[in-house]
Amino acid sequence: MRRNFTLPELEERLGGLLEGAVHAIMRHDYERLFGENDVAVRRLRNFAKSHDCVASFVDGRILFRKLIKRAEIAAPPE
Repeated sequence: MRRNFTLPELEERLGGLLEGAVHAIMRHDYERLFGENDVAVRRLRNFAKSHDCVASFVDGRILFRKLIKRAEIAAPPE
């Protein structure tokens, strides 16, 4: 992603992910967008959850993985 992107741009990117797809941002971008205090991780996780993603810290990056929705299994006919 380009330097100094905005939170709305990240939201748009996450909104366009297919189930199971991953999008990564650099740690310094995470700190710029979500802060460096003790609640930054909570902000990140809430943000990810609101976009049907899970966020993970890996090698200086933050990975957003789009959740895979479980298919409803129909009850067997009686």
